[in-house]
Order: sequence, then C-alpha cells, then structure tokens
Amino acid sequence: MGKTILIVEQSELVRKGLIKVIGSFNLFAGIHELACNANIESSVIRLEPDILVINPMLLEPGLTEWLRDKRNGRMKIAAIVYTLFDDELYSLFDEVIQIGDTRLKINNKLKYLINKQVEPKKHVPDETLSKREKDVLKLLAKGLSNKEISEQLFISPHTVITHRKNITRKLNIKSVAGLIVYAIINEIISVEDM
Repeated sequence: MGKTILIVEQSELVRKGLIKVIGSFNLFAGIHELACNANIESSVIRLEPDILVINPMLLEPGLTEWLRDKRNGRMKIAAIVYTLFDDELYSLFDEVIQIGDTRLKINNKLKYLINKQVEPKKHVPDETLSKREKDVLKLLAKGLSNKEISEQLFISPHTVITHRKNITRKLNIKSVAGLIVYAIINEIISVEDM
C-alpha cells in the first residue's frame, strides 16, 4: 500500500498549491486535505496518513499532544510556515516546509520524512523542576508579572527572577510561549486554568 499525506491548511491558495506541487512528485498514493482543524482527529484515525502537514496556527495545546500520541511510530508531522513563529514551536515538528521553499527542497523534505523513523518523545521530565519552580511556572503561564507572582507566593521579586532563570536554564526554553507549551504538555497547568 502506498504512502498517504494529509494537508491541513485554511488558505485555499496555499493548500491547493501544495497539493499540486506534492502531487507532481509521485511520492504518495493518496493526498488528502482539510481546510480547518475541526475534523482532524477523525481524519487522522480514518486516513492513517504517513505524513501530516499542518499550519501551526491551527494547533491547539490538546491537539498537539493528541497528534504526538497518535504517531504510533509511523506518522510524521511537518509544519507549513509562511509567518514567523517561535523556535520552540518548530521543535514540535519533524520538518518545517517554508512558503519560500523550492520544489526540489519540498521534494527532499518529503523524501526525508518518508524515510525518517519517528523517535520517542524526548521532552524533559517534569521532575527536573522543583516544587517552587513549578509554582512560579503555573503563575507565569496564567500571565502574572514577576511582582504579582512574588505577592502570590510570598517571595521577593528577585527570587521570582532567580526561579525563572533556573526554569529557563533547566528546560532550555527561553520564551514565555515555550514555557506555557511545556507546562501544558507536562500537565503542570491545564488549558482551562489559563
């Protein structure tokens, strides 16, 4: 049975153009498309694509984790990118297809994905953070400032800054958005808490 690909992109121009370009490579027996993420879970279950190409703007925290779990050692996930995103977001994907990539570059990236073995999850275990660092991370994810965090935890703003530096160093995540994604994935905070 041939390989299949599912493209999830809201822009019809980008989606149809990508389908045309990918179709010309003759790498896939089936090319499927979705214009939004509303039916993505059922489509992934039904189609069992080898490669999922998705616009990162369509990812929600719960969907990202669900897709990671659905890989079953087989499905690779690529981002179709035509705006700037944080580097931490790119790390969620096996490959990134830029809007300015040439046909040859897209072809090479897809061939790479077809042959790539899916690696097991490699996010830093939750235990690396102390209880206090987790408390700071929870409040940071809720959008509180250093001063507000210090008032809530009854510590000085300087101590909050020290905890934030330690969290950043331990996790190697420099942006607040990346820290929020980490907190959600590791169930330190739920989306409802935000």
